[in-house]
Amino acid sequence: MNTGRQTHGPDGQSWNRLLRPGSVSRYDLVLAVIPVAFLLTVVASGLLGVTMRTALAVGALLGAAVVTDALFLNPPTGGGRRN
Repeated sequence: MNTGRQTHGPDGQSWNRLLRPGSVSRYDLVLAVIPVAFLLTVVASGLLGVTMRTALAVGALLGAAVVTDALFLNPPTGGGRRN
């Protein structure tokens, strides 16, 4: 049931727009990749018999590489969409 009212998030963006398919930005993916990298390396540690310390170090390196790419190699340009 649509009442015609728009619900806005804390930054003024419409929640409806934020939840649309295809509204995932590159930086949303960066935030998703960091925990996934840790999860995959921990799973690989159990499957391959690598120590947990080594698995977490690899996960940390993967996360750091993604953050470095997002902040320094392909930084945000400030040209985000506004309503």
